[in-house]
Amino acid sequence: MPSWSALIAFIVLLLTCSGALAEDVAVEEAAADSWLGCWSRVYDAVHLAKHPGQKVAAMTVAIVAREGESSEAPGAYRAKITALMRDKQGTYSNLDGARCVDSGEALTCFTDGFFLGRFLIERAGKNRKLALRGADDHVALVPGVDLGAFMVLSPQNPEHALFRLEPAPAKSCGQ
Repeated sequence: MPSWSALIAFIVLLLTCSGALAEDVAVEEAAADSWLGCWSRVYDAVHLAKHPGQKVAAMTVAIVAREGESSEAPGAYRAKITALMRDKQGTYSNLDGARCVDSGEALTCFTDGFFLGRFLIERAGKNRKLALRGADDHVALVPGVDLGAFMVLSPQNPEHALFRLEPAPAKSCGQ
């Protein structure tokens, strides 16, 4: 007949394993969301020479799950854009990020507050494209706290209408 201590040890082991299994399933479910992640691109000198009107020299987009979704402010995702501009010091970003609504093949993202804006994030295989397609599409990127020195990316400048971004490690997006 097994001792009580052996039986208790077996029960503890069983509970620990099933807890770890549940955590693994939750991690796999979270990883299955292909919108979550980090995408980045650094434009080389050859590309920038071919596109003299393009001000963006490097860009990252981090997409995370968003808390606080409501009917007044829909969007299950938050997209944070960070960019380096040609001939400028420091990084530019869309400050608090943008709330994004999933429409299947794209996220439609909205920036609220002082710098209102709208842009799309489209799937392109393993890559993502930040797209500014409509007349009302644009995103303001601000350097730190200097609100007066912001850059607006819009489709009025064709060099800023579409950015193809490649998967990048989370640390590239500051995660």
